[in-house]
Amino acid sequence: MERIFDIENWERKENYFFFKDFKEPFVGITVELDATKLVRICKSKSISIHHALLFCTISAANQCLPMRLRRNEDGVVEHSTIDMGCAVMREGTSAFTFAYYPWHDGDDAKDFIARALEITKKTAQGLPLAHRPDRTNLIYGTTLPWISFTSFTHPKKGGGHSIPRTVIGKIFNRDGIDILPFQLEVDHALMDGIHMAQYFDTLQNELNKFSL
Repeated sequence: MERIFDIENWERKENYFFFKDFKEPFVGITVELDATKLVRICKSKSISIHHALLFCTISAANQCLPMRLRRNEDGVVEHSTIDMGCAVMREGTSAFTFAYYPWHDGDDAKDFIARALEITKKTAQGLPLAHRPDRTNLIYGTTLPWISFTSFTHPKKGGGHSIPRTVIGKIFNRDGIDILPFQLEVDHALMDGIHMAQYFDTLQNELNKFSL
């Protein structure tokens, strides 16, 4: 479900109108997160770390109002829930396609991961690389398990759809801590640095409390 967002009484009204007509309104930040507990649990139970990270990413996004705001031709809408579209490698190739993971209110990690595994499997078996769905209640995801990056630049078609983009990098160990490189890119008309920081805090909390 979605509802019209009240721009007139929004504390960011001036910021919204300042940035909304920029040719390139997106801003990105890369951070390092502590994934030690999640990695330990997944390894001990032979669970996919990738799908566990997807769960934390989308769970945190649904908890943060600014991550659920989208622009359209009439203004701004607020989605009650958002799903995730993420790149998936096709079996036996080095090419990728897109998988779409729905979020269900009340999902726990076990439920989400079980459903996501089936979606990934079916997608990897040869689903065509099609255009993204014609909807905005999504965040986009990319995984780079081969690279522990410090920055990332996204390709864009334009059109001002304002959907946040996330990138999960290769986890590495530093002084006994499993470090997750994570990048978030958002529409500056809808979010500022403080809101990105709040999302990172929420995501870190999801990583800290991860359980199965």
